[in-house]
Amino acid sequence: MTPTQPPPIFTYMATVAPGLEPVAISEICTKLPSAWVQNQLRGRVLFNTDAPWEKLQNLKCVDNLYLHIAWLKVGPHKIHLADLSADIENTPMHHLPFMTTAGPGTKIVVNASRSGQHTFSRFDAANAVLEGLSMAHRFIPGTVDSHDLNFRLDIIDTDALFSLKLTDSTFRFRGKRAFSPAALRPPIAHALIWISNPQPTDTFLDPFCGSGTIPIERGAYEALSITGGDSSPEAVAVAEDNAPSHIQIMQMDARDLTNLAPSSITTIVSNLPWGKQIAPGEDITGLYSRFFQEMDRILTSHGRAILLTDQENAIETACKVSGLEHQPICTVSLHGALPVVYQVTRK
Repeated sequence: MTPTQPPPIFTYMATVAPGLEPVAISEICTKLPSAWVQNQLRGRVLFNTDAPWEKLQNLKCVDNLYLHIAWLKVGPHKIHLADLSADIENTPMHHLPFMTTAGPGTKIVVNASRSGQHTFSRFDAANAVLEGLSMAHRFIPGTVDSHDLNFRLDIIDTDALFSLKLTDSTFRFRGKRAFSPAALRPPIAHALIWISNPQPTDTFLDPFCGSGTIPIERGAYEALSITGGDSSPEAVAVAEDNAPSHIQIMQMDARDLTNLAPSSITTIVSNLPWGKQIAPGEDITGLYSRFFQEMDRILTSHGRAILLTDQENAIETACKVSGLEHQPICTVSLHGALPVVYQVTRK
């Protein structure tokens, strides 16, 4: 009887909004018990696992997944790109999953990022990788709209991480879904959900749900109830179209939640109004304070809220007014802004 061969172990790279790397690591280690983290970089987590591809697709806090192929070295000057091309040419790849059917004529694209002091651009680096792959495998250049394989090179000083992209936009945007202008990407919304430690006994609320991204992400886990609300009828209409039937969407004003019973909500997760969501002249401190007073009334004794905002002063004032406590958990880099994830609880 032939002994069963253990499944092969490969290295993958998950990309995530900078600041949420520990959240992604927690999800990876929980959902893939055999995985171990190899390295954590800004916006990237490298991990090893023997889990099948179907299991990796259950990771919801990450933007994209890549098969990590090689960790190379690159010099600081443009002349050193010839060495990079040679290293790429000599890197074996046909034994890797997702590469076994690649051959001459396979259309490829290469994207590169670069941080550090170099005399070449990221486009120069991408062309060097393309040249190496063409020499070794007779791959041909494709386009953004027409390609078979999508490679990525991340240069960090003298290190170069070479990977194959495994996911597309449908992975991080969950297929086709309508989003309001200020909506979070689903992986960031899911990271907030993960931080809240979802439980089957949760009564969940997002009173600033917009197009419904956060309550829909909460729907990935069992709960007693999941409710999303917004003061905008237009946002509510979009959220209702997006949300599955087991998620309740309603119009509500977070400053007046009298339709919710005292001590009825165990968990609130919300992307509060901040940044461009704040209209000129809007009293954001007053909004937060009134919402926090309502939150103090509807949360259970051990309930808590996970809130994303860059309005530190408004959070502090609202906690003083309501008697709640806040604790910063992490700072997230979003399109040049640096909002903070806060946990708010009773004293």
